Amino acid sequence: MKKTLNINIRGIVFNIDEDAYQKLNNYLNEIYKHYKNQPGHEEIVSDIENRIVELFQERLNDKKQVITVTDVTEIIGILGHPSDFDRELQDDEPRSRSYQKGSKRLFRDPENRTIGGVCSGIGIYFDVDPVWFRLAFVVSAVFAGTGMFLYLILWIVLPPARTVTDRLEMKGDPINVDNIEKAVKKEMHDVKDRFSEFTEQARQTFKKKQT
Repeated sequence: MKKTLNINIRGIVFNIDEDAYQKLNNYLNEIYKHYKNQPGHEEIVSDIENRIVELFQERLNDKKQVITVTDVTEIIGILGHPSDFDRELQDDEPRSRSYQKGSKRLFRDPENRTIGGVCSGIGIYFDVDPVWFRLAFVVSAVFAGTGMFLYLILWIVLPPARTVTDRLEMKGDPINVDNIEKAVKKEMHDVKDRFSEFTEQARQTFKKKQT
């Protein structure tokens, strides 16, 4: 009979057998070591841990309460090793695992919203410009009177894509360590660009007031 341990990942406690714990611990140490000197490393590691929590929870039920080494092996296979993607990049090979699309999930897109992000989220899901969905809701609201009601229902029902995992799932991108890293770094770059744009606008406004 294998010994089981209690571990805490992102505030969630799991029962895990000894072999699984050792394998998971080695994997997490590899993750920490790989990202520790990179920009945004804390958020990257946090998002990877959150994804591990989600995958653990998917594998547990009333009849199965302990994470096994098979579960950990499967999860590592889904997330991948950072060294795998680095090696693919160095060898100049197609990064098929990173770019292979998976199944999408419908979310609201709060980053590109006009009102609640419903149309933007639907547009991403169907690979259609969200402008067409916005026009459809407006026309339906004006002529049929149902557009606004339907929009409000979808606003309530559809969850917002708040986390990196949500946004990857919304686009159908595989949720692995490589895509999590790229998404976090893109967010950091976008925030930096928005801050620079805001600073420049403030500078120009101040300059006009001085003239």
